[in-house]
Amino acid sequence: MTSYGFVHLEFGDGQRARSLQVLEPLKAKTVEAGDRASLVIVDNAPNDTSAELRRTAFDQAFVVNGDNSNREFSGWDSGVQALLARGETPDVWLFTNDTISLNHAWSEPRLVRFGAEVRKLALHTAPWMFGEINDFPRSTMTPIGPLLEWVSTYCFAMNEALRSRLGTLSPGNELLDSLVHDRYETGRGVFRDKVDAAYVDFVSAWLINDGDDGQDKKRRFKWDHEWHKASALGVDNFDDLRMKARCCLSESMLSVRARQLGADIRSPYDGRNAREHVRRSMQFLQDKLWEKFLLRRMRTERS
Repeated sequence: MTSYGFVHLEFGDGQRARSLQVLEPLKAKTVEAGDRASLVIVDNAPNDTSAELRRTAFDQAFVVNGDNSNREFSGWDSGVQALLARGETPDVWLFTNDTISLNHAWSEPRLVRFGAEVRKLALHTAPWMFGEINDFPRSTMTPIGPLLEWVSTYCFAMNEALRSRLGTLSPGNELLDSLVHDRYETGRGVFRDKVDAAYVDFVSAWLINDGDDGQDKKRRFKWDHEWHKASALGVDNFDDLRMKARCCLSESMLSVRARQLGADIRSPYDGRNAREHVRRSMQFLQDKLWEKFLLRRMRTERS
């Protein structure tokens, strides 16, 4: 029997129904008969609401208060501790945030492929992490080591072998605070000088909208989109951009930390030979086209 722990992060319950519309089918396509699956929803909004969730597809499902000090990463750590406190030690952990229902859409074939890959990896006892992989334009130096690519953390998985070695998904607030400024000053960016300039430019091109200069950076780093709240840096939005910069650092460094711990890092679109590469490329294009179609339909239904 394989046990699965689903840890979902949200800020308030406004997207909970839509999130469950993804999480329950994802569980169905991942977990086989005889396996066990638990769901903890971590609410990072200030509240005091811990409760069981009824009528879900999971063996147990509940909501706990989170830790928003490092947004989703500290929140996920709260969810992990909540599951462990209930005596659960999942063989496989799946982490998601409400972006999965806001900015992404999952077709049936995509759910099937994702679940099948997680099931296959569940048998691999060495540390591993799984999710969509993004490439840097060139080798980039993060604050804890070089990186060529990173796993997108809106939906990703790892086994307990890696989770236990990591200790926490968040690299720690003390480290993060040492990498970003704590207040706004005119002419100064979000990141401190100790962070590699090339890494700063790459992340800032996605995070901060600097008009024409920003568009030039996006083209240089091959960004075809930007953070949905990207704006010119100023005193009014500095705290929000600072916190998001800490999350960018946490996401990048999670992949570095996993590699340093000997983890295999896998993507649902990996291809190891010519035939598989072509097939996976077609699947990637199919999934992204379906995502655009489904998101358009979701927005139409909301309006």
